[in-house]
Amino acid sequence: MTKTSPLLALVTLGLPLVAGCPSDPPASTADASVGVDAPVVAEPDAAIAPTCDPVDPACEDQSISQLDFFDTVNPTSIAEEGTTAGEFTSVIDATAGGMNPTESYVYARFTPEGLEKVELSDEDAFGSTGWDIAFRRFIIRLNSGVSGPSCVEGARTAPATTFETLTEAPASLSYHREAYFTEGSCDLVPDGSGLGSPATVLSSFWEYPGCVKMTGNVYVVRLADGRLVKLQVLGYYPPENQEACDTTGTVPVPSGGGRIRVRWAFLG
Repeated sequence: MTKTSPLLALVTLGLPLVAGCPSDPPASTADASVGVDAPVVAEPDAAIAPTCDPVDPACEDQSISQLDFFDTVNPTSIAEEGTTAGEFTSVIDATAGGMNPTESYVYARFTPEGLEKVELSDEDAFGSTGWDIAFRRFIIRLNSGVSGPSCVEGARTAPATTFETLTEAPASLSYHREAYFTEGSCDLVPDGSGLGSPATVLSSFWEYPGCVKMTGNVYVVRLADGRLVKLQVLGYYPPENQEACDTTGTVPVPSGGGRIRVRWAFLG
């Protein structure tokens, strides 16, 4: 399938190419709604029994073509740099070969020892309940709805919420499964960036004043086994470049974009 270059997409859409950040996408603010799935047999989670039945994600052909799915495992690793007991700062090399990805998403699951990589290709992950979350460039997906056969859901907390003060999930939270393809017609629901990327549950972790700036949004992710995780994306660039973006709206070139840093901890 012929794919449009992101830079050509920017020009076609009349979006500016900002000096100091030529390879990074514009803003993403959409939140996804609940998807509808049909039952299918899939392997159980290896750690704790899930509280939901696996489902067959819809729109498989569209996922493969429009999300650039690959049938080989991304060879990168996940590193932990956190030092606070019970809290993790996971660093994921989600560069995937650049703005025109040539590698699969990086798949992972939350464990008491940290964020553990799951060795899956995109096409294999589409039918696997063994992962919770996936990363590639500025896209983060959960394993649910149109994204995968599990029931991992996410909710964004109130704007004033901080990671430190969130000690339990608010009762008022509304959790969502991935629904970035419309039910029935399988039309892509875009994230608003103009690059054809999907509106995932966690899409609003960034905005674009000229580079990929962190919004500071704090999320609660509900895993298939019922456990809750609080999560905040700290960076898309290496720390020094992310600080420059967040404070000035520009980053050095090369920017090092796609190296995701995520702060998270189990709740309860």
